[in-house]
Amino acid sequence: MTILVGVLVVVAIALVLVTGPLKPGGGSSASSSAAVPATAGTDAPSKPAAANSAAPKPASGDYRGPVPILMYHVIKEPTASTPMAELWTPAETFKATIELLKKDGYNGVTLDQVWQAWNGGPGLPDKPLVISFDDGYLSHTVTARPILQAAGWPGVLNLEGKNIGKGGLTTTQVEGLIAAGWEIDSHTLTHPDLTASDDASLKTELVDSRKLLQEKFNVPANFFCYPAGKNDARVRAAVKAAGYKGATTVEPGVASKSDNPYELPRIRVNGTDSAATVAGRVRSGAGVSGGY
Repeated sequence: MTILVGVLVVVAIALVLVTGPLKPGGGSSASSSAAVPATAGTDAPSKPAAANSAAPKPASGDYRGPVPILMYHVIKEPTASTPMAELWTPAETFKATIELLKKDGYNGVTLDQVWQAWNGGPGLPDKPLVISFDDGYLSHTVTARPILQAAGWPGVLNLEGKNIGKGGLTTTQVEGLIAAGWEIDSHTLTHPDLTASDDASLKTELVDSRKLLQEKFNVPANFFCYPAGKNDARVRAAVKAAGYKGATTVEPGVASKSDNPYELPRIRVNGTDSAATVAGRVRSGAGVSGGY
Protein backbone atom coordinates (compact mmCIF):
# COMPACT_ATOMS: atom_id res chain seq x y z
CA MET A 1 0.00 0.00 0.00
CA THR A 2 2.81 2.42 0.86
CA ILE A 3 4.45 1.78 -2.50
CA LEU A 4 1.12 2.38 -4.32
CA VAL A 5 0.58 5.73 -2.55
CA GLY A 6 4.10 6.77 -3.40
CA VAL A 7 3.55 5.97 -7.07
CA LEU A 8 0.30 8.00 -7.12
CA VAL A 9 2.05 11.01 -5.58
CA VAL A 10 4.80 10.88 -8.19
CA VAL A 11 2.21 10.69 -10.98
CA ALA A 12 0.29 13.68 -9.54
CA ILE A 13 3.46 15.80 -9.36
CA ALA A 14 4.33 14.89 -12.92
CA LEU A 15 0.88 15.97 -14.12
CA VAL A 16 1.21 19.35 -12.39
CA LEU A 17 4.61 19.94 -13.96
CA VAL A 18 3.23 19.15 -17.43
CA THR A 19 -0.16 20.89 -17.34
CA GLY A 20 0.29 23.56 -14.70
CA PRO A 21 -1.73 23.83 -11.48
CA LEU A 22 -5.44 23.41 -11.95
CA LYS A 23 -7.64 26.47 -11.62
CA PRO A 24 -11.29 26.71 -10.59
CA GLY A 25 -13.50 25.85 -13.53
CA GLY A 26 -11.30 23.12 -14.90
CA GLY A 27 -8.73 25.31 -16.72
CA SER A 28 -5.00 25.37 -16.09
CA SER A 29 -2.58 28.25 -15.85
CA ALA A 30 -0.85 27.01 -18.99
CA SER A 31 -4.01 27.24 -21.06
CA SER A 32 -5.30 30.53 -19.60
CA SER A 33 -2.14 32.63 -19.54
CA ALA A 34 -2.88 34.48 -22.81
CA ALA A 35 -4.24 37.98 -22.25
CA VAL A 36 -7.87 38.50 -23.19
CA PRO A 37 -8.32 41.90 -24.86
CA ALA A 38 -10.97 44.20 -23.45
CA THR A 39 -14.08 44.50 -25.56
CA ALA A 40 -13.91 47.73 -27.55
CA GLY A 41 -16.32 50.37 -26.38
CA THR A 42 -17.60 48.58 -23.29
CA ASP A 43 -18.10 50.28 -19.94
CA ALA A 44 -15.72 47.86 -18.26
CA PRO A 45 -12.80 49.73 -16.67
CA SER A 46 -9.46 49.16 -18.31
CA LYS A 47 -6.80 47.24 -16.45
CA PRO A 48 -3.27 48.50 -15.85
CA ALA A 49 -0.89 47.54 -18.64
CA ALA A 50 1.11 44.39 -18.03
CA ALA A 51 4.70 44.92 -16.97
CA ASN A 52 6.04 43.32 -20.15
CA SER A 53 3.82 45.30 -22.55
CA ALA A 54 5.57 47.16 -25.35
CA ALA A 55 6.35 50.67 -24.13
CA PRO A 56 7.11 53.63 -26.39
CA LYS A 57 10.82 54.28 -26.73
CA PRO A 58 12.23 57.76 -26.03
CA ALA A 59 12.40 59.85 -29.18
CA SER A 60 15.81 59.83 -30.81
CA GLY A 61 17.13 60.66 -34.25
CA ASP A 62 18.15 63.59 -36.40
CA TYR A 63 14.82 64.61 -37.89
CA ARG A 64 13.56 68.13 -37.08
CA GLY A 65 11.20 68.81 -39.95
CA PRO A 66 7.40 68.93 -40.36
CA VAL A 67 5.28 66.43 -38.41
CA PRO A 68 1.70 65.37 -39.18
CA ILE A 69 -0.69 65.35 -36.20
CA LEU A 70 -3.75 63.10 -36.53
CA MET A 71 -6.95 64.07 -34.69
CA TYR A 72 -9.22 61.33 -33.36
CA HIS A 73 -12.25 61.37 -31.09
CA VAL A 74 -14.17 58.19 -30.15
CA ILE A 75 -12.62 54.84 -31.12
CA LYS A 76 -15.78 52.78 -31.37
CA GLU A 77 -18.36 51.71 -33.97
CA PRO A 78 -21.23 54.24 -33.96
CA THR A 79 -24.85 53.16 -33.91
CA ALA A 80 -27.50 54.34 -36.36
CA SER A 81 -28.62 57.02 -33.89
CA THR A 82 -25.16 58.21 -32.82
CA PRO A 83 -24.89 62.01 -33.11
CA MET A 84 -21.85 63.29 -35.01
CA ALA A 85 -21.09 59.73 -36.08
CA GLU A 86 -18.25 60.94 -38.29
CA LEU A 87 -16.21 61.46 -35.12
CA TRP A 88 -16.52 57.76 -34.21
CA THR A 89 -13.82 55.53 -35.70
CA PRO A 90 -14.42 51.76 -35.48
CA ALA A 91 -11.75 49.91 -33.50
CA GLU A 92 -10.85 47.65 -36.41
CA THR A 93 -10.36 50.64 -38.71
CA PHE A 94 -8.14 52.35 -36.14
CA LYS A 95 -6.10 49.18 -35.69
CA ALA A 96 -5.68 48.74 -39.44
CA THR A 97 -4.61 52.39 -39.78
CA ILE A 98 -1.94 52.17 -37.11
CA GLU A 99 -0.63 48.91 -38.57
CA LEU A 100 -0.45 50.42 -42.07
CA LEU A 101 1.30 53.58 -40.88
CA LYS A 102 3.82 51.54 -38.94
CA LYS A 103 4.39 49.33 -41.99
CA ASP A 104 4.97 52.50 -44.03
CA GLY A 105 7.79 53.45 -41.66
CA TYR A 106 6.11 56.03 -39.45
CA ASN A 107 7.09 56.43 -35.81
CA GLY A 108 4.71 57.64 -33.11
CA VAL A 109 5.93 60.56 -31.00
CA THR A 110 4.43 63.06 -28.56
CA LEU A 111 3.82 66.74 -29.13
CA ASP A 112 6.36 67.63 -26.48
CA GLN A 113 9.00 65.55 -28.27
CA VAL A 114 8.20 67.43 -31.48
CA TRP A 115 8.50 70.79 -29.74
CA GLN A 116 11.86 69.80 -28.27
CA ALA A 117 13.17 68.72 -31.67
CA TRP A 118 12.11 72.06 -33.14
CA ASN A 119 13.74 73.99 -30.31
CA GLY A 120 17.23 72.53 -29.96
CA GLY A 121 16.40 69.39 -27.98
CA PRO A 122 16.72 65.73 -28.99
CA GLY A 123 15.82 65.00 -32.61
CA LEU A 124 13.08 62.69 -33.83
CA PRO A 125 13.12 59.39 -35.69
CA ASP A 126 12.42 59.42 -39.40
CA LYS A 127 8.77 59.90 -40.42
CA PRO A 128 7.48 61.00 -37.00
CA LEU A 129 3.74 61.16 -36.41
CA VAL A 130 1.57 62.38 -33.53
CA ILE A 131 -1.67 60.49 -32.76
CA SER A 132 -3.91 62.85 -30.78
CA PHE A 133 -7.30 62.25 -29.18
CA ASP A 134 -9.75 64.92 -28.03
CA ASP A 135 -11.98 65.12 -24.95
CA GLY A 136 -11.29 61.91 -23.00
CA TYR A 137 -13.46 58.88 -23.75
CA LEU A 138 -13.46 55.37 -22.32
CA SER A 139 -12.42 54.02 -25.72
CA HIS A 140 -9.13 55.89 -25.46
CA THR A 141 -7.97 53.66 -22.64
CA VAL A 142 -9.92 50.48 -23.44
CA THR A 143 -9.31 50.38 -27.18
CA ALA A 144 -6.76 52.92 -28.43
CA ARG A 145 -4.15 52.35 -25.74
CA PRO A 146 -3.54 48.63 -26.38
CA ILE A 147 -3.48 49.16 -30.15
CA LEU A 148 -0.87 51.90 -29.87
CA GLN A 149 1.03 49.96 -27.24
CA ALA A 150 1.31 47.01 -29.61
CA ALA A 151 2.94 49.39 -32.11
CA GLY A 152 5.23 50.80 -29.41
CA TRP A 153 3.68 54.24 -29.90
CA PRO A 154 2.41 56.86 -27.45
CA GLY A 155 -0.77 58.87 -27.83
CA VAL A 156 -1.56 62.46 -26.93
CA LEU A 157 -4.80 62.97 -25.01
CA ASN A 158 -6.32 66.45 -24.99
CA LEU A 159 -8.34 65.99 -21.83
CA GLU A 160 -11.30 68.04 -20.64
CA GLY A 161 -11.43 68.62 -16.90
CA LYS A 162 -15.11 67.64 -16.76
CA ASN A 163 -14.28 64.26 -18.28
CA ILE A 164 -12.21 63.22 -15.28
CA GLY A 165 -14.16 61.22 -12.72
CA LYS A 166 -17.79 60.15 -12.69
CA GLY A 167 -19.09 59.64 -16.19
CA GLY A 168 -15.64 60.06 -17.71
CA LEU A 169 -12.17 58.59 -17.31
CA THR A 170 -11.14 57.62 -13.81
CA THR A 171 -7.90 58.83 -12.30
CA THR A 172 -6.55 55.29 -12.52
CA GLN A 173 -7.38 55.08 -16.23
CA VAL A 174 -5.60 58.35 -17.01
CA GLU A 175 -2.62 57.18 -14.96
CA GLY A 176 -2.62 54.00 -17.04
CA LEU A 177 -2.31 56.08 -20.20
CA ILE A 178 0.57 58.04 -18.70
CA ALA A 179 2.29 54.80 -17.69
CA ALA A 180 1.95 53.65 -21.31
CA GLY A 181 3.86 56.75 -22.47
CA TRP A 182 0.94 58.98 -23.36
CA GLU A 183 1.12 62.76 -23.11
CA ILE A 184 -1.78 64.48 -21.35
CA ASP A 185 -2.60 68.02 -22.47
CA SER A 186 -5.37 70.49 -21.72
CA HIS A 187 -8.66 70.84 -23.58
CA THR A 188 -10.21 73.29 -21.06
CA LEU A 189 -12.44 72.44 -18.12
CA THR A 190 -15.85 72.51 -19.82
CA HIS A 191 -15.24 72.69 -23.60
CA PRO A 192 -16.71 76.16 -24.23
CA ASP A 193 -16.38 78.41 -27.24
CA LEU A 194 -13.38 80.38 -25.98
CA THR A 195 -13.90 83.16 -28.50
CA ALA A 196 -17.26 83.89 -26.84
CA SER A 197 -15.91 83.69 -23.27
CA ASP A 198 -15.23 86.80 -21.22
CA ASP A 199 -11.68 87.42 -20.04
CA ALA A 200 -12.22 85.96 -16.56
CA SER A 201 -13.85 82.77 -17.86
CA LEU A 202 -11.20 82.41 -20.53
CA LYS A 203 -8.43 82.60 -17.94
CA THR A 204 -10.18 80.06 -15.72
CA GLU A 205 -10.63 77.58 -18.54
CA LEU A 206 -6.97 77.86 -19.53
CA VAL A 207 -5.18 78.21 -16.21
CA ASP A 208 -7.32 75.97 -14.01
CA SER A 209 -7.49 73.12 -16.53
CA ARG A 210 -3.70 73.03 -16.76
CA LYS A 211 -3.32 73.28 -12.99
CA LEU A 212 -5.79 70.40 -12.56
CA LEU A 213 -3.74 68.11 -14.80
CA GLN A 214 -0.45 69.15 -13.24
CA GLU A 215 -1.60 68.57 -9.68
CA LYS A 216 -3.72 65.46 -10.25
CA PHE A 217 -1.38 63.59 -12.59
CA ASN A 218 2.01 65.25 -12.12
CA VAL A 219 2.34 66.05 -15.81
CA PRO A 220 3.53 69.34 -17.35
CA ALA A 221 0.49 69.77 -19.64
CA ASN A 222 2.55 72.06 -21.84
CA PHE A 223 0.16 72.09 -24.78
CA PHE A 224 -3.41 73.17 -25.34
CA CYS A 225 -6.15 72.12 -27.76
CA TYR A 226 -8.86 74.63 -28.70
CA PRO A 227 -12.39 73.24 -28.22
CA ALA A 228 -13.89 72.81 -31.71
CA GLY A 229 -10.77 74.62 -32.91
CA LYS A 230 -12.27 78.03 -32.12
CA ASN A 231 -9.61 80.65 -31.47
CA ASP A 232 -8.69 84.22 -32.28
CA ALA A 233 -5.86 86.61 -31.44
CA ARG A 234 -7.22 87.26 -27.92
CA VAL A 235 -7.57 83.53 -27.14
CA ARG A 236 -4.14 82.71 -28.54
CA ALA A 237 -2.56 85.46 -26.43
CA ALA A 238 -4.32 84.09 -23.34
CA VAL A 239 -3.08 80.58 -24.09
CA LYS A 240 0.48 81.87 -24.29
CA ALA A 241 0.04 83.90 -21.09
CA ALA A 242 -1.21 80.74 -19.31
CA GLY A 243 2.21 79.18 -19.89
CA TYR A 244 1.47 76.76 -22.72
CA LYS A 245 4.25 76.15 -25.24
CA GLY A 246 1.82 75.72 -28.11
CA ALA A 247 -1.69 74.78 -29.15
CA THR A 248 -3.39 72.64 -31.78
CA THR A 249 -6.27 73.58 -34.05
CA VAL A 250 -8.67 71.67 -36.29
CA GLU A 251 -7.32 73.18 -39.51
CA PRO A 252 -5.75 70.64 -41.88
CA GLY A 253 -2.07 70.53 -42.69
CA VAL A 254 1.26 69.13 -41.56
CA ALA A 255 2.66 71.01 -38.55
CA SER A 256 6.09 72.56 -38.89
CA LYS A 257 8.51 74.73 -36.94
CA SER A 258 7.65 77.66 -39.18
CA ASP A 259 4.01 77.61 -38.01
CA ASN A 260 2.77 79.83 -35.22
CA PRO A 261 3.14 77.38 -32.28
CA TYR A 262 -0.32 78.43 -31.08
CA GLU A 263 -1.94 77.56 -34.43
CA LEU A 264 -0.59 74.08 -35.15
CA PRO A 265 -2.67 72.25 -37.80
CA ARG A 266 -3.96 68.70 -37.45
CA ILE A 267 -5.38 66.13 -39.81
CA ARG A 268 -8.90 65.18 -38.76
CA VAL A 269 -9.83 61.52 -39.11
CA ASN A 270 -13.46 60.70 -39.85
CA GLY A 271 -14.98 57.35 -38.96
CA THR A 272 -15.55 56.49 -42.60
CA ASP A 273 -11.92 57.09 -43.55
CA SER A 274 -10.10 53.89 -44.50
CA ALA A 275 -6.56 53.14 -43.41
CA ALA A 276 -5.34 53.97 -46.92
CA THR A 277 -7.21 57.29 -46.88
CA VAL A 278 -5.60 58.31 -43.60
CA ALA A 279 -2.16 57.26 -44.81
CA GLY A 280 -2.64 59.43 -47.90
CA ARG A 281 -3.63 62.43 -45.79
CA VAL A 282 -0.61 61.94 -43.55
CA ARG A 283 1.59 62.25 -46.62
CA SER A 284 -0.23 65.25 -48.11
CA GLY A 285 -1.58 67.08 -45.09
CA ALA A 286 -4.96 67.29 -46.80
CA GLY A 287 -8.17 66.93 -44.86
CA VAL A 288 -11.37 68.61 -43.77
CA SER A 289 -11.68 71.49 -41.33
CA GLY A 290 -13.68 71.18 -38.15
CA GLY A 291 -13.79 69.20 -34.95
CA TYR A 292 -15.56 69.05 -31.64
